[in-house]
Amino acid sequence: MLASSKRALLVALLGIAGCSRITQAVPQATSFQLDSRNAFINTTGLTNDVGWDPYSFYVHGKRIFLQSGEFHTWRLPVPALWKDITQKAKAAGLNALSIYVHWHLLNPKKGVIDMTGVNDLQPLFDAAKEAGLFIIARPGPYINAETTNGGLPGHVATIPGDPSWNVYNGEIRSNDTYFHDAWQDYWNAVISVIAKNQITNGGPVIMLQLENEYYNGAGQNEYVAELRQSALDNGIVVPTMVNDPGMFRNLVDSADIYGIDAYPVTFNCADPTFWRDIPTTWRTYHESVTPEIPFMFPEFQGGSYDPWGSKAGYSACRQLTDPNFQRVHNFHLWANGVTAVNFYMFYGGTNWGQIPYSNTYTSYDYGAAIAENRELSAKFGELKLQSLFLRSFADIRATVWKGEDNATFAGVTTTHLQNPETGASFYIVRHIKTSDPASVPLKMSVGAANKTVPQLGGDATLLGRDSFIISTDLTFGSSKLLYSTAMLLSTFELDGDDALVVYGNTGLVYEIAIETDEAPTIVTSGATKVTSKYFKAEKSFVINFTVSSGITTVKTGGHKNQDVVLLIADYDTATTLWMPTIAGSGPLAQFVDVEASAPLLIRGPYLVRTASLTHNALALTGDLDAEKFMPLTVYGPSTISQLTWNGKRVQVKKVAAGTWQATLAPRSPHVALPDLMSAQWRYRDSLPEIGDDFEGDASLVPADHTTTTNTFPPYYGGLWILYADDYGFHAGNLLWRGSFNHGAALTAPTAVNISVSGGLHFAASAWLNGHFLGSSDTLLATNNETWPVTGDMLRDGENHVVVLQDHMGGNLAGQIVCCTPGGRQRDLQQPRGIQGYYLEGRPTTAQFTKWEVAGNLGGEDVPDKSRKILNEGGLYAERKGWHLPGFNDAEWETRTPFEGLTKPGVGFFRTTFTLDLPEGYDVPLSIEFAPAAGHYRAQLYINGWQMGKRVANIGPQTVFPVHQGILNYSGENVIGVSLWALGEEEGDLRVPSLRIIRGGGVYETSIGDVKAEGAAWGDVRG
Repeated sequence: MLASSKRALLVALLGIAGCSRITQAVPQATSFQLDSRNAFINTTGLTNDVGWDPYSFYVHGKRIFLQSGEFHTWRLPVPALWKDITQKAKAAGLNALSIYVHWHLLNPKKGVIDMTGVNDLQPLFDAAKEAGLFIIARPGPYINAETTNGGLPGHVATIPGDPSWNVYNGEIRSNDTYFHDAWQDYWNAVISVIAKNQITNGGPVIMLQLENEYYNGAGQNEYVAELRQSALDNGIVVPTMVNDPGMFRNLVDSADIYGIDAYPVTFNCADPTFWRDIPTTWRTYHESVTPEIPFMFPEFQGGSYDPWGSKAGYSACRQLTDPNFQRVHNFHLWANGVTAVNFYMFYGGTNWGQIPYSNTYTSYDYGAAIAENRELSAKFGELKLQSLFLRSFADIRATVWKGEDNATFAGVTTTHLQNPETGASFYIVRHIKTSDPASVPLKMSVGAANKTVPQLGGDATLLGRDSFIISTDLTFGSSKLLYSTAMLLSTFELDGDDALVVYGNTGLVYEIAIETDEAPTIVTSGATKVTSKYFKAEKSFVINFTVSSGITTVKTGGHKNQDVVLLIADYDTATTLWMPTIAGSGPLAQFVDVEASAPLLIRGPYLVRTASLTHNALALTGDLDAEKFMPLTVYGPSTISQLTWNGKRVQVKKVAAGTWQATLAPRSPHVALPDLMSAQWRYRDSLPEIGDDFEGDASLVPADHTTTTNTFPPYYGGLWILYADDYGFHAGNLLWRGSFNHGAALTAPTAVNISVSGGLHFAASAWLNGHFLGSSDTLLATNNETWPVTGDMLRDGENHVVVLQDHMGGNLAGQIVCCTPGGRQRDLQQPRGIQGYYLEGRPTTAQFTKWEVAGNLGGEDVPDKSRKILNEGGLYAERKGWHLPGFNDAEWETRTPFEGLTKPGVGFFRTTFTLDLPEGYDVPLSIEFAPAAGHYRAQLYINGWQMGKRVANIGPQTVFPVHQGILNYSGENVIGVSLWALGEEEGDLRVPSLRIIRGGGVYETSIGDVKAEGAAWGDVRG
């Protein structure tokens, strides 16, 4: 950390005024001098491989703009597909991924750590390093992430302790002994793996986040300090980081790096055209709190989650945070001096099994740049344009604020940033009210020469709900850009010439000026019409153009001038361009900010994944849209004479200097999908517990606890605590079976009263001796129901009440009591189960005599080690493994889910089908339920994986993407559907239709073989 005198000098140099407090983070052991221009590079004192100054981060002494995307491996439960995401992230121009680690999945039971299969971090670290992506590791322990209990295991939610010094928050996420002991096994295990994969060990990890969006408080700062010390003890030497949920000055002193999170348009996908005004105080906040470190957003809005009952769906979330949002809000980050950002989410994935918390459904698409089915969205294209700009022009990585103009143009604000070393400037133009739909023509004075541009006619146009950047005084190659009103994409060497790639909107006027010693020659090729003029006194060659579709090449040259090639693309074309990197040497050979280079510009393929260039041979891998054709164009060095695509030799033709074309003609394969409507289905009752002949089951365990550590007490009832967590059941459907006696000497009960808690949007149904009492479905977290009892329902002797309920996932912090930043932690312990039970009309001495409970088979000792603890619930079918491949259903009744049930209850339906999809193609598939409403809940199992929960009276999800690896694309598949009918109408008793459909395009791919994942019935139930 800087000494006080250096700190004061730094504040003065950066132009930071009115800093009431300079907050020292965790003291740093060293600063080192990188070169004469960068005197003070701070480090952890444990390694110089990662450092920082007030502007940005350094890796191996190279300044970077940290451009990251969030990816949760556990939301893509096919490890073979993780490389697909890392390669797409690299292709998008990102240089990092941020990952949450899920405590519950890795630590299902106290003392048990499982880091195999979908829990194994090593394949992700290996794929990231191979792609050339840094990793920001975020292991929590609490992660939020819209996952059940924010990732905390169920066995942690039941720990005792309610410290008197933390009455509001409770035990969880404090330094009290019980919670301190609870995280030790997990933290030590996961940190050890992360430490092994730090950049200092040749791995990709450059930063470790401590906790998540937490706040100052008694026992809380101390708890985060304990996490940090434990991380250091386990070998962490890279910077530690905390993320404040907002501008709240939380935990500023607790780590090397302090950042803030922001979701500026919140999460209202139902109104996707509404944007809140963007905060204008980010820069001043940062300068008043931590001016000595880079300004970092560990989470910035990359989409939005969508809740149960939404009328929007994720297409609306993608509209809410569309490319216009990306430009306006991301450019605003840059205007505020941000040089490190992580977009939450880059790829959202799937809340399979019981992963979601109570207010999110199966899809976690998030409206992200990559859709849930792994297709690229329009947002991917915009993110790529921004990332390649940041990667290509290092001047933007260190800038000072030179001024803000809110007056020259009504409703428009312009921020002027300048690199203090190079003099390069960036003018970030946007509407003061970000959602302003007006288009505004502008003429602006910019650059060192203070020129009013455009000079040769037309205007720079700010479109509605948009933003753009004018770049000035920028060196590219050996050439000098005086200004550009067109957006810069990249620069590279094209056949020995300096090439500059720019883009703009079709039909709009743009202007570029290049410094030249004499009037150059100019040759153009393409649809965009160009006018030009040389200003001798200023050595300025000005090129004015109105953008047309495609790419137009403008080459300038002359005896005294360095030849310059200007590649002008319209916006849509620009989003289809790729700049794969070529590996350098050393342990970080693939990392473009350190060793790798990007000498190529490629147009044509749906996706370019990797490139290698050896002498004259260029090898590319990637994907082609099998239903669209476009020639491959390569711009690059003159030495290329051979080309391979996905390992196959391709004929290549040189069409211009440094420009080659080839024909890639993907075969459009026949994709045959089975008809589930005509398939032979098998059926069996999955609620035998309500029958007179049910004799019990080993998986139905006594619910006989009379005390609980839970801080939420029962409302009323008898002796027994009926909280599922107390019996080791933390997810999925729960079944409760209560017994009471009846006879002539006993008063007949008039009603059964039950208070059931299952989380928001849960449901419950009840039966007495097989008689349907009714269902509870109010969208609340707890329902109190009184179901009348008639004499015909009773029998002499032992009577049984069965309550089936949903467990919709655990709460997040602050879900009950809001809104202190970070929320109230004891909310994570709100029980799932029965919080009150009573037989009305009977005295307290003639109530229930016992209770039993069933949850997922084995509870915390889950037998299915491949699909982990959050895949299954407590339905009879799940406990018996009927959803698993390999189960023999030959003796079952033939019946379809479209015929359904005859009365309220639960049935389980199975069928098998064969897929024979063409090898070498990525064919996104989905299972589609009919959108018709009904009072039923269905769970969709594919080869044993619970890949969908359809709640037909709430919605919104009816289409459930299922990846290859869950589906066997070259063999037999088993589909299981549990149908819980909560009502008695026809629409409540059946699933109207179920179809397997193509979920997107068909792509010829180099992703490689993807094997089906998951154990069979014989392995886990036999």
